[in-house]
Amino acid sequence: MGRIRTVEIRSITDKILGKYSLDSFSDKFRDNKERLKSLAEEFPSKKVLNRVAGNITRLFKDKRAEMKELLEGGPQEIEDESLS
Repeated sequence: MGRIRTVEIRSITDKILGKYSLDSFSDKFRDNKERLKSLAEEFPSKKVLNRVAGNITRLFKDKRAEMKELLEGGPQEIEDESLS
């Protein structure tokens, strides 16, 4: 099982990703943390800041893995389905 993120962390993350360009963030935790610190957003605590930065990092890593899987495994899946 994965780590559980509270509704608060997910909603803050969604709000930030909707408000700012996706190019502003990356799959590196420290870069995301520094970017969040520079934004006008006020976080209630350092813990919340770190959790939001971690959640953004996880989303970007998952998205990159999905894209890599689609690029590498896409045509093979189509071939396998056509043989059935």
